[in-house]
Amino acid sequence: MDNNVHQHHRERMRQRYLQEGPDGFATHELLEMLLYYTVQRGDTNDTAHRLLEDNRGLLGVMSAETHALELTDGIGPKSAMLLSLTGALLRRAAIEQRPETKRFDTCRKIREFIEPYYVGVGVERVYVMAFDNGMRMIDFYVACEGTVNEAYPIAGKIVERSVLKHASAVVIAHNHPDGFAIATAPDRDFSAKLEQALKLVSIVLLEHLLFGDGCCIPLLQKNACMLRSSPTYEERDVFYERFYADMSAEQRTLAELLGYDSEA
Repeated sequence: MDNNVHQHHRERMRQRYLQEGPDGFATHELLEMLLYYTVQRGDTNDTAHRLLEDNRGLLGVMSAETHALELTDGIGPKSAMLLSLTGALLRRAAIEQRPETKRFDTCRKIREFIEPYYVGVGVERVYVMAFDNGMRMIDFYVACEGTVNEAYPIAGKIVERSVLKHASAVVIAHNHPDGFAIATAPDRDFSAKLEQALKLVSIVLLEHLLFGDGCCIPLLQKNACMLRSSPTYEERDVFYERFYADMSAEQRTLAELLGYDSEA
């Protein structure tokens, strides 16, 4: 009897979705329906609620590892795989929508390139972009996952790879998935260590971008005019102004609101 009730409920939900589209549904209802495809019988509504609670919302569900998803009662390997694949597709869609650019001569262009890679990512992740002297990207990769404390050992590898790629400048980025875009002492310490290591081989650490809570904060800024020759073949102070001009409205806004002096 219960199975018949659930089947009728599922059919009503499907018909409602086809007629109204997704906007009229609560988040847990959309998750509930997604689970219809891996949970053949029974009530997936409660499971959807538990998923959201266990993972602190939809973003957490879409970014969780499969083994973590299976910790929720009612989620087996097939459901965990479906949810993981859905999250991966969301990230891929965000990446495909980013603007195409050949010359990364503003901080905003760099931000817009990297930011989609953090969609649905629930762990700290360090990305590295390397550029030639014309600010054309010649390398992009994940340096490590984990806090910047754990990134210290890979500073030497970043330098080595940058030299092999004949880079003139490097930008690194990392995220605070559960916090604000406010630099911690380890964030700044890692920037300083990597900056000095790259300087030994005449490569500029152009910027360290910090993503968190929908914000992006450039931690260095002082280095935009330090390239060996201007990427745009302009005077360096002109390049400095151009590079950060379209970031100034957002820059450090959150830090200021919280009374945090990000230059301290």
